[in-house]
Amino acid sequence: MLEHNLDELTFEDYLRLFTETDLQYLLSLADKVRRRFCGKTVTFVNNLVVNYSNICVARCPICAFARGIEDPDAYTLKPDEVAKLVEEAYYMYGISEVHLNGGLNPELDVEYFEEMFRLIKKRTPYVRIKGLTCCEIGYYSKLWRMSYRETIERLRDAGLDVLSGGCLEMYNNDVRKIITPNKISAEEWFKIAELASKCGVLTNATILFGHVEKPEHVIEHLLKIREFQDKTKSILIFIPLKYSPWNTELYKRGIVKDECSSEYVLRVIAISRIILGDRVKRIAAYWVSIGKKLAQIALTGGANDLVGTMLNERVFRETGRRDITTIEELAKMVRDAGYQPALRDTYGNIVRIL
Repeated sequence: MLEHNLDELTFEDYLRLFTETDLQYLLSLADKVRRRFCGKTVTFVNNLVVNYSNICVARCPICAFARGIEDPDAYTLKPDEVAKLVEEAYYMYGISEVHLNGGLNPELDVEYFEEMFRLIKKRTPYVRIKGLTCCEIGYYSKLWRMSYRETIERLRDAGLDVLSGGCLEMYNNDVRKIITPNKISAEEWFKIAELASKCGVLTNATILFGHVEKPEHVIEHLLKIREFQDKTKSILIFIPLKYSPWNTELYKRGIVKDECSSEYVLRVIAISRIILGDRVKRIAAYWVSIGKKLAQIALTGGANDLVGTMLNERVFRETGRRDITTIEELAKMVRDAGYQPALRDTYGNIVRIL
């Protein structure tokens, strides 16, 4: 009976379900919800990640990727260099999406991004550009002395298709003060995401877990995502990201001493599906973050997307992760877990059953 009344549960009900329920029951319940709304198809996109710059003034203690302007290994790719990487990946691997990932770089102007986006679209018009987070929109709007709307519209007109969904981290601002003290608030994130949707730019959304949060913060975050999605219908995919502490300041300071358990990962993904239901059609088992084996298990507990091939991903690599993959390997992972793999586009439309 419980699975028929999940939307009617209270905050405390969700919290008990998340923390006290037998794991196998929780996974089974999440799987029932997923099957009811999404069937047995598991999707992913063939995409390239380009980290166009590692310079970031936020210097979040959760991040091992960011560098200061004067750091010897700091870099910023030229727009032509980025476009060339995308073009090569398109012709070599048939990618349909480029995920542009950077930081808050005070040396970049709006023309840098406009040139980058236009060059990508000129050379590879069929490749969707997923890039920039709401934090970047917020930071650059202030840097460029432009409104959020003007920033979004200029980037959209240059070729930006979808916001990447990163930097939401955790909704609770007490937690954010510890893990991302110099970024915009969570409320500002949602404000920018809502405005972007009105400008025709949809977004992904994330949760970063396994650091200093408490279980109630996870529930709070998910309920805010649900509320936002009910209002805007603008979130394409929800991606739970497991925090990897290695080489980060939180780890060096002893605030986070280890990764969270595999059970906790599965619980977060399962409760995400239970709370979000079919509001967000795709909930990810992000293999780069949680590992391939655990991603397979998560498919039995609410997840129905592996995000992508993520060619050239570097942010998690800076914490010591080295996994790479192919379309064929991801498809086999899905089949071995008992599901039907399918290649999708950036917007979630199925391109090909594999």
